[in-house]
Amino acid sequence: GNGNGTFNTPHGIWIDRRGDEPVVVVCDRAHHTLQRLTLDGKHLQTQTGYGLPANLDSFEDLLLVPELHARITLIGKENKVVAQLGDDVKRITSTGGIRNDEKQWLDGKFVHPHDACFDNFGNIFVAEWVATGRISRLESIS
Repeated sequence: GNGNGTFNTPHGIWIDRRGDEPVVVVCDRAHHTLQRLTLDGKHLQTQTGYGLPANLDSFEDLLLVPELHARITLIGKENKVVAQLGDDVKRITSTGGIRNDEKQWLDGKFVHPHDACFDNFGNIFVAEWVATGRISRLESIS
């Protein structure tokens, strides 16, 4: 669907417990949005500007959003973007077949982050949807 509280390719869902009340967060891949809903399904907020958000995870006050357009976004407790890692969308969307051609992959650059999670220490593991699969570990420095 179109509009708040409706979806077109909902791809990831998460119960966000970082605030006073838990909320449901849905990655709407086709609309490039995150939508926040009450546990009863009432629409609270739509956040735009994501490059095909795929999934979610949280650690302390951070929400982690892997985006299929070569980026990982970190959102703080107030639901504001605090960091974007990778952001190579122009190269990914303008280069045909990059997911299947390992020769076009660059060290330190994401291709197609499909999932990501935190470990107990705040390190981030990123799984990419590419021909052979690829896992990256980003080490927490604080």
